Amino acid sequence: MIFVTVGTHHQPFERLLNGLDSLDDDLVVQYGPGKPPANALRAEPFMSFDAMLKAFREADTVVTHAGVGSIICANREGHIPLVVPRRHELGEHVDDHQVELTRALAERGNVVAVWDVDTLAETVAAAPPRRGPAAKVEPALCPSVRDALINS
Repeated sequence: MIFVTVGTHHQPFERLLNGLDSLDDDLVVQYGPGKPPANALRAEPFMSFDAMLKAFREADTVVTHAGVGSIICANREGHIPLVVPRRHELGEHVDDHQVELTRALAERGNVVAVWDVDTLAETVAAAPPRRGPAAKVEPALCPSVRDALINS
C-alpha cells in the first residue's frame, strides 16, 4: 500500500494528486482541499493525527508534500519518504520553503526528492526499502521534569 499525504495547507496540490494516475498500487490518499484521485483505494480530504500515524505504519511506501510533520512521522515509522515539494511558482505555496527543505533532507538521505511527478511511478518502483520504526527516544528534559515532580 502507498500512503500519500498533501498536508493541510489551504492551497490544493493538484500536481501531486494528478501524478498519482501513474500508480497501480493500492493508494490511501489524504488529498486536502483538492479533488480526490480516482484511482485511490481510500481517499479522505483530511485525517486525524491517529489515522495518519496508522497509515504511515501500514504503508509500504510513503509519498508526501515537504511538510516537516509528515516527513518526521514517515521517518519515525522507518520510511524514507518520496517527497514532492510544493512550489511557489506553480501557486502551490506562499514561498519555496518546501523546495529548500527537500533539497537539504535529500542531501542527508532522509528523503527521496521527486521534482517531476511524471517520474513518480519509476521513483516508487525504486523506493528505498522500509526499515523498522525508529526507537522512541525520550528527550533528556522529560526525565528531569518527571524526577522534579516526583521528588517535590
